Amino acid sequence: MITRFDIVKKNGKLDLDDDSVSRLLNYDLYKDLYQGNFKVAFSKTYSKICAKYPLDTTTAQTFVELNLFYAMTDFYKNLLTNQGLYINVNESYQSIWSEIEENNNFISVLKEVFVDVSRFGNGIFKASFGNYGSEITSISPSCWFPVFKKGNINDIQGHIIIDSLSDYVNGKHFLFKLIEKHRKGSVENELWSFKNGSFYEKINVEKELEIPEFDDFSDIWDDFLIFPVKNTTESDEYFGQSDYLKFKSVVEELILTVSQNSKILNRHANPKMTGSNENLEFNPLTGKTEFPNKDFIPVGRDGVKAEYITADLQENAVNQHIETLMKFFHILTKTPPQAYGLDISNNLSGESLRKIFMNSLTKIDDIKQVSFNGAIKNLVKCLMALNHTPVSEVKIDWGNPIPEDKSELIENSVKRLSSGIMSKQTAICELDNVSKSDADVELALIAKESQSVNKNTLSEI
Repeated sequence: MITRFDIVKKNGKLDLDDDSVSRLLNYDLYKDLYQGNFKVAFSKTYSKICAKYPLDTTTAQTFVELNLFYAMTDFYKNLLTNQGLYINVNESYQSIWSEIEENNNFISVLKEVFVDVSRFGNGIFKASFGNYGSEITSISPSCWFPVFKKGNINDIQGHIIIDSLSDYVNGKHFLFKLIEKHRKGSVENELWSFKNGSFYEKINVEKELEIPEFDDFSDIWDDFLIFPVKNTTESDEYFGQSDYLKFKSVVEELILTVSQNSKILNRHANPKMTGSNENLEFNPLTGKTEFPNKDFIPVGRDGVKAEYITADLQENAVNQHIETLMKFFHILTKTPPQAYGLDISNNLSGESLRKIFMNSLTKIDDIKQVSFNGAIKNLVKCLMALNHTPVSEVKIDWGNPIPEDKSELIENSVKRLSSGIMSKQTAICELDNVSKSDADVELALIAKESQSVNKNTLSEI
C-alpha cells in the first residue's frame, strides 16, 4: 500500500510494496486471458499438451484456445450499456452536458472502463482540460497507484498516474515516463527519461510537453480528477476482484480436456491396420514383403484377418465431463447458456428472459450500486465544473437491460381493462409512452372511427 507521493527511489526504481507488485503481475495475467494469449497464461498446461502430443507428429492443433473470458466480459458489457445511459443535470445546463457527452463519446469510454472492471477488477475514469474543453478518458489501472494516508484504505490522499511516452530524435528511440500526482484541486507533473528499466533523469515538463509543472484548479473543482470504479470487494480490501479469478481453473481444465480429445480424435481419423504376416505382399520394387497400406502393424503369423485399430474414446464420459465443467462455468460467472445463444429452442417472452437472466441482472445491479453510480455522478459534476457550468444534482437512468416485451404489455393491459381495474387512457399512456392529453386525442379518434363503423353497418342492414 503506497502512502507517499515520492514514488521514484534514488536508484531509479519505483517504490512499490509487495501488494502493488502482485496487483500489477495479476493484471498482466488477466490481460493475457482477455486477449486469448493462453500459451502464456496457461504455459504449464500448454507445455504438458505439447510434450504428450508434439505438433510435428501430426497436423492437428495441439492447443485448442477457448476464450470464454472475453465472451463473458463482452456479454456483461452489452447487458450494462446497450440500452443506453441517460444522464440528467440541472435543466438549464442539460444541453451543455449533452454536448460534452457527445464530444467525448461517453458511452464508448464507459464500455472501456467496464471491460477493465471485469478483467482487472478496477477501471478508471479520468477528467481533464482539453483543447475542446472538458475531456473524459479511460486509463488502464496498471498505470494507477492510489496514495493512502498511513495505510488506511478508507482515507485516500491522492492518485499517481504513470504514462509511457516515446519519441524519435535523429533516428534514435527515446522512452519517457510522465508521472501525474493528483491531489484534491491540483495536479503535479513530472517528466523522466527512462533507460534500462529505470527512471534516469528528471526533465523540464513545461518546456518539453508544454504542460504546467503544478496545476491548481481548486477554485473551480476542489477534488480529484481521477474516478476509480471497482468490482465487488470485501471490507478489508480496497481493490476490486477480477471476474476471471473464480473460473480461471475451470476454463483451463476445459482447454486441457478439449485439446487432448481433439488430438486423440485426429490420430484415429486415419486408423492403422493390424493382421498377421500372411497378409503381406511381395513388392518387386523394394524386394520386401509389405502391406500396400503403410499404416500396417503386423501381429503374429497365425493367419488372423487384417483389421483396423479403432479408439474406445468413451465419448459419453468425455461429454459428461465437459458438460459438468460448463455448469461450473455458468454458476461461477452467473451467466446462463442463453447468454451465448445456446439452448434457445423457441421465442422467449420478456418475462421468461428476465427469469433466465436473474443472476446476471443481479450482478449488473451490484456493480452499478457498488461503484458506477457514484463515480459517474462525481465525474459529471467535475466535468461541468471544469466547463465553468457547475451543477448540484445529477440523475442517472441506465435503461432496461432487457427491453419490455410489447406483446406481454398489451396482453396484461387487455386483461386489466376487461377486469375493470385500468382505464383506456392509462393503457394508452403506458403502452405508447405518451401524456394524458395525447391519450385523450387517441381515444377521440378511436370513438370517431367506432361511430363510423356502426353507421356503415346500419346502412347495410
